[in-house]
Amino acid sequence: MASTLFDADFLRKLETLRLLARRAFRSRQPGEQRTPRRGLSLEFSDYRRYDPGDDFRYIDWNVYGRLDRLFVKVFTAEEDLTVHLLVDTSQSMRLGQPPKLDVARRVAAALGYIGLHALDRVGAVAFADELGTPLPPQRGKAQILALLRYFEALSCEGGTDLNRVLSTYARQSGRAGLAVVISDFFDAGGYKRGLEALVMARFDVLAIHLVDPAEIAPRFSGAVRLCDIEGTRQRKLTVNRRLLELYHQKLADYFAQLEAFCAQRHIEYLRTTTAVPFEDLVLRYLRRGFYLH
Repeated sequence: MASTLFDADFLRKLETLRLLARRAFRSRQPGEQRTPRRGLSLEFSDYRRYDPGDDFRYIDWNVYGRLDRLFVKVFTAEEDLTVHLLVDTSQSMRLGQPPKLDVARRVAAALGYIGLHALDRVGAVAFADELGTPLPPQRGKAQILALLRYFEALSCEGGTDLNRVLSTYARQSGRAGLAVVISDFFDAGGYKRGLEALVMARFDVLAIHLVDPAEIAPRFSGAVRLCDIEGTRQRKLTVNRRLLELYHQKLADYFAQLEAFCAQRHIEYLRTTTAVPFEDLVLRYLRRGFYLH
């Protein structure tokens, strides 16, 4: 690829993450992510008594010969997990060094890469104040290149409307699964209704909250003019110690409210800064086990 976003060094790191993820998947307790299903499947699990209407093909006639009772075989199959990678591409995501968008798509690419190697279905969609063109969920390692190209082509434009786009995605998606929402969550309209829509649509949700260090600890003082990067609003003010203390308190309150909301709705929540290497963030996620539901 022409860009250095997904260069050879990035791909080497993905391979390391894949190997670590493989160990994590192998460490599952027996029976995790398996679901009992009747009929042809991957592994025989158990017997149960025959009920009228059960398929005769799954009666164990050897057991019938010994016990003179009808039992049917119960099988287990790997649960078909679909990973949905939702990446915020609003204007505020172009801020930072590196830009928040670059970190977001590296994290999304890493999680997608691991998911495809684990034989899960992986899809992606960008969003701002509207949903972008999605990459439908696909399975197989052959889809990795298409996934990387999708993220490579993303750029920042538009405002943010988390409630509308997440609600729309929850309504339109034909397959629930794990929804990974990667965003700075800076939206004057809020985020609650959108995240709740995903939960109500039976998604498991992971919210990855990206913040630039300069947003946590701004380094300007004196007379400044602030411009809304996603709108036309401007505001002149004088930055002093008292104002910075008020800013830090408001920001801490916002973080705490978002984290508490996610905890109440059983949404996994990770907040990080763009200064944290993407591979460290993904490893933290894997170690906490969210990807292994």
